[in-house]
Amino acid sequence: MSRVPALLAIGAIAGSQLAAARAGEAPPTWARDVALILMAHCVECHRPGEVAPFSLLAYKDAAKRARFLAKTVAARVMPPWSPDGPRGAFVDERRLADEEIATIRRWAETGAAAGDLSLAPAPPPPRAGGWRLGPPDLVVKMRQPFTIPPGPDDTYEVFPIPFSLAGVPAEVLARARIPESDVVAVAAVEVRPGNPRVLHHAGVFVDTSGVARQREAAEGGNGYASFGTPGFAPAAYLGGRVPGTTPRFLPSGIAAAVMPMSGDIALQIHYHATGKAESDQTEVGIYLMREPTNRMLDALFLRSFKLDIPAGDAAYAVEDSVEVPADCILMSVFPHMHLLGREVHASAQMPDGSVRPLIDIGRWSFRWQDHYFYREPFVLPKGTRVRCRWVFDNSAANPSNPYSPPRNILFGPNSTDEMCGLLLGVVPINLADAPLLLEARVRKMKESIAELTPEQRARFRWDDAFEDSTGQN
Repeated sequence: MSRVPALLAIGAIAGSQLAAARAGEAPPTWARDVALILMAHCVECHRPGEVAPFSLLAYKDAAKRARFLAKTVAARVMPPWSPDGPRGAFVDERRLADEEIATIRRWAETGAAAGDLSLAPAPPPPRAGGWRLGPPDLVVKMRQPFTIPPGPDDTYEVFPIPFSLAGVPAEVLARARIPESDVVAVAAVEVRPGNPRVLHHAGVFVDTSGVARQREAAEGGNGYASFGTPGFAPAAYLGGRVPGTTPRFLPSGIAAAVMPMSGDIALQIHYHATGKAESDQTEVGIYLMREPTNRMLDALFLRSFKLDIPAGDAAYAVEDSVEVPADCILMSVFPHMHLLGREVHASAQMPDGSVRPLIDIGRWSFRWQDHYFYREPFVLPKGTRVRCRWVFDNSAANPSNPYSPPRNILFGPNSTDEMCGLLLGVVPINLADAPLLLEARVRKMKESIAELTPEQRARFRWDDAFEDSTGQN
């Protein structure tokens, strides 16, 4: 017998022995094994009314897609989770264990058996009112639907929405009020799009100057155009939404923001152009603190506007860094790119010379971006240098490339343009150091704007950028 047939025979024997060994095991069933995995990790999105294209709540829906599910979880495409590195670094990680992936694969290979459906775990109950964080203390909604033009350019629009906290129960306001002030602490914000297909991202600002209403009136009465900043110096930035964002409450005693008792919510939205007219009427849920506020989440950011990505370049890299101006606790990181994004790598070089990785994403997904909160936040001492490297793939091999053949791509507001950024969610250890963080943000914004060409500076509005402390795009 020749060597190759012998090896084939050995392989066949090994395969039959493995099959025989497995024959003694009960194959996985939906009711006993698979439903528990999907209910814990998948149905947050794969249920009616959510972003996923199909539901996985019922056996029949999952069984007809069993092989597809096995393939996508084995490739770790689903559940969607971009950061590399050790398990458990971030909260709410969407990762399946190797054993869970093996269970789904074997379930598909052995016929996707139902098992005793009466023993299957019940699906998680639907969210109250559709809000992930439960009923908000205040809901504000765009006053009327907005029609998004078909394109080719994307649309950046700001919608002033009057609000008052006077209707919130007095005991809730008393808990949320910052002592000796006329502002209240915000625990979280949740943005719920009216049309998720077209909403790229949204920022929630507060205007007490009346400028947002004036600009809206000047443009016809249903929002006004503004890219970059919201077009005024905001009294507060409450939060926002990008594709894949998970709204969440912060650790005990830390507020997301503070806000006045009344004014206008200025909802800035970046809409995708889809090639046809679309309609949207987004709403925002605001949750107030229920416990004394000891600290508030602050921010530093890295970014570059100096993007010039050649057509065909599969590994165009951009780098930026920032020095931490005061002792801070790093709570979260939020990297941002568009469709050509391939990789993001960020690290912190401490004053003693040691280097700590912050986040590594080797396979960027435009559709799944998030504020990644550390399970164990840690200190960035004053003088720490945070560095970030973004890598873009503008080749024809990039399936997300919006152009075929590829084109030269610059920084810009459209989803088909590019951006790069890294937002650091920090808490200053000394409350008196908050102005140092503001100074660092303003200084960074000036440096970024200096990178724009004269044509770009004329195209984008930055008239109030130096006053805007948020660093939002």
